[in-house]
Amino acid sequence: MRRAFLLALLLSGCVSSRPAVSRVPTLTLAGTDGRSHALVADVSTSALTVYVLFSAHCRCLAVHEPRLRALDESYAPRGVRFFFVDSEAGASLDRDRAQARARDYSFPILVDSGASLADSLGAEYATYTVVVDRSGSIRYYGGIDSDRSHLRDDAQLFLRDALDDLLAGRSPRVAHGEALGCALEKE
Repeated sequence: MRRAFLLALLLSGCVSSRPAVSRVPTLTLAGTDGRSHALVADVSTSALTVYVLFSAHCRCLAVHEPRLRALDESYAPRGVRFFFVDSEAGASLDRDRAQARARDYSFPILVDSGASLADSLGAEYATYTVVVDRSGSIRYYGGIDSDRSHLRDDAQLFLRDALDDLLAGRSPRVAHGEALGCALEKE
């Protein structure tokens, strides 16, 4: 009985699943910036593209917003583009525009109705992050860092390290970091 309880506890935790695809899918998603984003075309115009799964109610994501803003500010001049992706039930441009304004995001939220992108990326949690190179290949997936409920100076910075490595022409030292966020409420 105790063994079954421990197994259930482990399985209920935040675990990053491997993407079902190795390349960004050929989807077009509407963004809060008023544009339609053809993902394959978008990634070809940037050195790297970062997709972070969004959930308006997720405290873990809210905690990470300052770190994501700082990463966007630091890496945008180096050709890295950031997008949030809302794959939750009820995702809409109106709701996400209101969230983007209220949270003062410098990057758009893409509406992934039906969770097609999230499912192909293996995303089950808000904060799950995927880095895609110019050719459309997924080079990193998983968590932003090792923090969950508050940002610490000694966190392992998975996303930052992956961006640094990829921009330097190296494979990421960690190609998969554990995603620590809220379960996405998909349809």
